[in-house]
Amino acid sequence: MPLGLCGSKQKKMIRFVLSIFCLIGFAGLQAQESINSIILPEDCPGIEVSGESKLYVGDDLFNLINGGAELYHEFGFAEVLVTEILIQGTDPLKVEIYDMGSPEAAWGIYSMTTTSNSRQVYLGVAGRQGEGFTQFIKSNYMVYMYYDQIQDTLLQYVGGCISGHIELSSGPPALMDIVEVGEGEAEKLFYFKGNLGLSSVYNFHYKDVFGYTSGAAAIYPGLKVFLFNYEYETSCIENYNAAKEFFINSSKYHEQLTLRGSFHMKDRKEQQIDCYFENTFLVIFIYSGEMDVNEMRERIIDNMGVK
Repeated sequence: MPLGLCGSKQKKMIRFVLSIFCLIGFAGLQAQESINSIILPEDCPGIEVSGESKLYVGDDLFNLINGGAELYHEFGFAEVLVTEILIQGTDPLKVEIYDMGSPEAAWGIYSMTTTSNSRQVYLGVAGRQGEGFTQFIKSNYMVYMYYDQIQDTLLQYVGGCISGHIELSSGPPALMDIVEVGEGEAEKLFYFKGNLGLSSVYNFHYKDVFGYTSGAAAIYPGLKVFLFNYEYETSCIENYNAAKEFFINSSKYHEQLTLRGSFHMKDRKEQQIDCYFENTFLVIFIYSGEMDVNEMRERIIDNMGVK
């Protein structure tokens, strides 16, 4: 049965759960501290948790995710609760609730797990829906719901029940807003905490060359903008000088040029790479052809309050 179509029994169930949901409201759902108490069937009529939920803690994640757990750990992954939800008249939903340790980490892993052909959904503070899955984040948590077929309204109800048991959180990390300085809206925005995340956007080197605390990237046609943040100006200077020395002596790059407060080079695809040191930040532009990046760099400096 195509998505969005349902029989008479399902329609009655939808009307029932939505009428109850309107009575309790999102605001009536109390925030919970434990990942195990996020799904509470007694507070969400029509939802039944099937069987025992399974908790994966720390390195146990490797038993759930084949080949992708390292990126989660780079962000500070804590644990994930895996369960199955039943709603009368529908196929079961598999639900995975990841505790990433902080809202910033939840935003980061959400930005790194974007897929093509997905569309925005209004769940949590950010959500998307693709073929056979819905994903959203809120506070420290990233939630996946997997299914074969389900009516959109029921999916919103289940997602709303889960989201309602998670404490409120703020928007994306500041770096994600500040790095978006190109022409128009960025095609993609990323937030990362280490070299695995960075390398999925642009592979400078298999080792961590920059040693930053956190980073963000904005992707435009023919342009990538990176912003690396350091805790102290001294550590920024040290890592900037170490990165400059590394790239000047690297055979992977050519046409290296060092100026006061910046260094420049080209990669093997003849893309220009400009790196600037600004207080506790490194700003990097990667682009093809000729481009004046000074205006974008000044906007970043103004947004960060770096003088």
